[in-house]
Amino acid sequence: MRALLCWTLLFCALSLPAQGETVRAIPRPRPGSWSVDTTGTLSSPTLAQVDQWGSEVDGKGLGQLAVVVVVTTGGRNPRTFATELFNLWGIGHAGRDDGALLLIALRDRKAEIVLGDGVDSRADTARSDALMSGQIVPAFKRGDPGGAVLAGARGLRDLLERSPLNASVSRAASPLSASSTPSPAASSTSANVPSSGTAPVQEPPPFRRPPSSYESPPVRGGSNDMSVWFYGGGAGALVAGFAGLRRWLRRRPRICERCAQPRQLLDEDRDDAHLDGGQQREERLGSVDYDVWWCLSCHDARVERYGAWLTSYSKCPQCEYKTKSETSTTLEPATYDHGGRVLVEVSCKHCSYRNSFTRSTPKLTRPSSSSSSRGGSSFGGGRSSGGGSSGSW
Repeated sequence: MRALLCWTLLFCALSLPAQGETVRAIPRPRPGSWSVDTTGTLSSPTLAQVDQWGSEVDGKGLGQLAVVVVVTTGGRNPRTFATELFNLWGIGHAGRDDGALLLIALRDRKAEIVLGDGVDSRADTARSDALMSGQIVPAFKRGDPGGAVLAGARGLRDLLERSPLNASVSRAASPLSASSTPSPAASSTSANVPSSGTAPVQEPPPFRRPPSSYESPPVRGGSNDMSVWFYGGGAGALVAGFAGLRRWLRRRPRICERCAQPRQLLDEDRDDAHLDGGQQREERLGSVDYDVWWCLSCHDARVERYGAWLTSYSKCPQCEYKTKSETSTTLEPATYDHGGRVLVEVSCKHCSYRNSFTRSTPKLTRPSSSSSSRGGSSFGGGRSSGGGSSGSW
């Protein structure tokens, strides 16, 4: 039966479309859109709100933001992956480098904020760190990916508007305000900008994107879209079928090997009495779930272990429970001239195991001229050296 489960899981994995494993495999957002979700996790209203904020900050000439959600980075360093995606698409305006990218890898439980070279000052990075640790990561820990994405996109919009790069532009009156009624989101943002109480000083107008950038989106519904629906639907059915099979196998009746009487599945409150301290800690962390089947006749407990599919914890080399976690801090970001350094701190939530080491990251690779073209998206050719923030949950 275990072999059947393994083969079923392998078949499901091979049937899924290989999206998000490489930077070039991620589809660019169409003109006027600022979000991509290759996992189908986010709702349409969530994506629409991200696109509204992206168009708002871009329309003011204050920068460009992008939100990308993928299944996994395919084993690559999420920081390097996100930075390469940023530069491949050219997020931000050329010459200003005022882009901001939020990349989320759901299966890896990783989030990355990459800032353009023009908006990665000390104040910008501090806001990025606060956004990641104070809003994005807590929302994912609550099991609210939509809330995490909305908090991240809204925070990046505010970061771009408050960046020192846009200090003079934020104080100037927007040319759009005199001819149109601002949206509620734009009104709440402008209300947070302090007024000096004096007549505005004549300053250069904010950067305006050429009208030619807003081309009509391509017509959808071709054969490529139908193939995506076909394979995506088939893979989804396989995953749902496997999940149902796994649930049935886990809950099917058990018979005591000693007395041949039916066993009783204990609830979460009563099964802790039959688990040791490490097993209870695994359950609290969500890395492993245990079922305890109790025999009323011969008072025997059968403990069955079920590892979580998506977890950031791994097996501890000291206590051998799945309670080891890692956190990474960028000491030196990688650039096109040299690699970077990342401090990795390892700790166990159950025993006293601790370790830390420094990991080197490869230098960035400049995309070719053909691959760095905008490809019909709204991005304007911004660049990033890898500044920003990292998070995990």
